[in-house]
Amino acid sequence: MKLNIKWFSICTMIVVTIPSMIIFIWCSINGFGADAVKLFESIHPSGGLSIIENMDKSTSFKLLGALIDTFYSAIDGFIAGFAFSGLYNLFISKFEK
Repeated sequence: MKLNIKWFSICTMIVVTIPSMIIFIWCSINGFGADAVKLFESIHPSGGLSIIENMDKSTSFKLLGALIDTFYSAIDGFIAGFAFSGLYNLFISKFEK
């Protein structure tokens, strides 16, 4: 049975984005999970709105950084779902023959 690539990618994006958004917002408020956020921000550009680099600024400023990180997380989840479902469909079509 093949996977629908579009809908699998969208579902994966949602499953990845919601927990990461919670961690980003939580880190913006009280600093929880700062190491995980630092690792995530080390590979994604934040344009000066990094949560970790702006820990001494207001929460509203850090929440803007959390929104940017959530956007990157959504893109990463979509790409991962697309790659997995595409490879899955490729291997399933090879093994069904």
